[in-house]
Amino acid sequence: MTASVSPASPPVPTARRIPILGIIAFVAAFIALAPSLAILLIGFLPEMATIWWLLIVTMPFSIIVGAIALVLAVIALILDIRARRVLAWSIVSLVLSLITVLVPLWLITGGFSTGDYVANF
Repeated sequence: MTASVSPASPPVPTARRIPILGIIAFVAAFIALAPSLAILLIGFLPEMATIWWLLIVTMPFSIIVGAIALVLAVIALILDIRARRVLAWSIVSLVLSLITVLVPLWLITGGFSTGDYVANF
């Protein structure tokens, strides 16, 4: 007797792993950026012009949580490169956390001050 061979079944597709650390870093960077961005946008309303002082409170929060998100984003980028996964979440969270950290630091250190430039003329 001849043994019957069953038709070859297609290979089982491998499950794509979700870049969860990149998503967590993105959420953390957005949480750090949201309060400062909301105060900035609300401050442009004429009746709410006195709300700008709240940026003094939210900027240190933004820098600290943004730094944590930056570390998470770098770790997520390294892990995603090593696992050959999609890098979109990691790159977006890295850029967003860099913005979240660098812009408040620039503003705190006198980013808009023109006193030094005017004195040279």
